[in-house]
Amino acid sequence: MTTDIRVGNYMRLPQKKQDIVDAAFSVLSRKGKKATIAEIAGAAGVNESAIYYYFKDKRELLFYAAGESLRRRTADLQRELEDISDPISRLSALIWFQLTYHDDEPGYARYSILDCRADREFFHHEASIHFINWIRIVNTILRDGINDGSFSPEIPFSVANSMIMGLLDMENIQVFTGRWKGSARDDFDAILYLLLPVLTEPYERNDAGLLNERERILQAGEKVFAARGIDQTKISDIVKESGVSQEMLYRCFSSSEDILLSVLRSRFAENRYRMPVAVESMSPSEKLVRFIREHFLFFLGEPSFVTIFLTGGMYNEDFYCSSDYEEYEAYLGTLDNILNEGKEKGSFRPGVGNRVFKNLFNGCFSHLMIRWLNMPPRSHFETTRIMQWAVKLLLRSVETRNGGKAG
Repeated sequence: MTTDIRVGNYMRLPQKKQDIVDAAFSVLSRKGKKATIAEIAGAAGVNESAIYYYFKDKRELLFYAAGESLRRRTADLQRELEDISDPISRLSALIWFQLTYHDDEPGYARYSILDCRADREFFHHEASIHFINWIRIVNTILRDGINDGSFSPEIPFSVANSMIMGLLDMENIQVFTGRWKGSARDDFDAILYLLLPVLTEPYERNDAGLLNERERILQAGEKVFAARGIDQTKISDIVKESGVSQEMLYRCFSSSEDILLSVLRSRFAENRYRMPVAVESMSPSEKLVRFIREHFLFFLGEPSFVTIFLTGGMYNEDFYCSSDYEEYEAYLGTLDNILNEGKEKGSFRPGVGNRVFKNLFNGCFSHLMIRWLNMPPRSHFETTRIMQWAVKLLLRSVETRNGGKAG
């Protein structure tokens, strides 16, 4: 058996194995997962036995082909970004590049997004390094934007990255499943219209930064209370575990007992949120917050269903042609009603596109769920903190600067 050669963080393949991967990339781009081993062997000019010599099965070959495409595409993107220094322009260029590539290579988009993205095994395969490298480019742009003042420093990378990558996934899925008759590039301006306020507009300290510190303290409190016992826990223990200053802790809580009670209240927060969305006394912002929370909390309460929903739903091409999708669209119709009301009342910006926002909502949710399935949050409170940020950033994408606030 031949061995692969590692160059940097990229595994260089023996030539024959590379030829098979190249052939698989070509065939899979045309036929997706319906491609057969015989077709790939024919394109590579080898016997089927040669494929099974190098690869365990078609699934593994699919992963290698997706990784090879990502490697090439990452190199092309890096060349595109070389002469662009402004973070906002670089992010815009990345979004345009990905939309264009998927418009021009819909076959690749099919097998990369639908067949790899929601497959947990892909993220344990060496080919996933190329997907991780793509995410690192996005994170570098976000970090550079924060450092030069273009982006708000409070934004959490995991949520912002999930919003960007997830939205682009959903845009392309809508196109190649025929749900959107135009091209993904048609929505370029609408995408930036939603994303830029999320990244660039400042957050009030008490609204964002303090919330972040509060959640860190609660996470630390839960951990220390469990390890040391309630009576043995000191404020200094929680300060040390959370990494925040004692002054900051006392800005958020009055005592260790206050932290304990807040921990208990947070554990049962789901019960407070499980209320009907369409409450007439609510503002559009409050209704949107309630809808997003309910959606997240439902799936967090049904973890086994998350995998089914991702693999059999959001990342399954057949789902978009089924009656199940029509029912899901009807469910999302609540979002249309909320968005329309918000635009009519001036709470939401008039240029918000409902369809693109629903892609942002679905994409952010799907990518966070994929992340949690493969890298589970450290605690209940870490999950809650990320969910709160997702709610906050999704609301920020549509709300006017002085729009109605929701907690």
